[in-house]
Parts: sequence; structure tokens; C-alpha cells
Amino acid sequence: MAASVKLYIIQFGIKVFKKIILKLLYLQAKYEADDYAINNDKIDMRNISSRFKNILLHDQDIIDKRWSECEKCEFLLKPTNNCKKCGCFMNVKTKVATASCPIGKWGKEYNFIKGEKVATHPST
Repeated sequence: MAASVKLYIIQFGIKVFKKIILKLLYLQAKYEADDYAINNDKIDMRNISSRFKNILLHDQDIIDKRWSECEKCEFLLKPTNNCKKCGCFMNVKTKVATASCPIGKWGKEYNFIKGEKVATHPST
């Protein structure tokens, strides 16, 4: 009888330990993906669904300045608003804080990258 109780306790401990390890692995992957997206020029699509609303700019002045640079650029395809250099839809890319122009006309919003808010989200 005592052996079966010990076995049950061990099995229960393994189940709890497994859940803790899986949660820690999930958190590690999430924070590595966040770090990758912030520290690289490309947006990492693995975390885009949960983080996209947090990386959108809501400061219309910044968006307008970025877009005006794009409109003057020789690499902008006017009918589709695609950039010939990176292939992005620039009317969308200009609204993303972690994005930058492929030829350096405008850059990332560094307040966002430092962890500060660029502008508040309308729903918050």
C-alpha cells in the first residue's frame, strides 16, 4: 500500500513538473521572438498576432512624415504603394514602429524599442 502511494506522489510530481517546464519553454520562445523582432530590421511573423497592435504607431504626425518620404521616393510603385526595394506595402509599413525604410529615408521609432510608448493605442 505504501509503495502505491509513493508511486502516485511521484507521478503527480512529474505531471506538475511537466506543466511548469512547458510553460517556461513557451515563455522563453515568446520572449526570444519579441527580442528578435525588436533587434532586427525584419518583423518576425511568429509573434505578429499577439504583438501587432502593440507595435502600431498611432501618432499621425510620424505616419504622415514617413508616408510623405515614401510618396517622393523613386522606388515607390504608385498603383499598389509597394516599395521596389523591400516589396512591402508602404502605406502599411509606415504605421509599424519597428519598421524602417530600406534605403534609410526614415527609421525605427526608438522610444518604442527602448520599451517606452510611442503613442497610446486608441482602445486603451
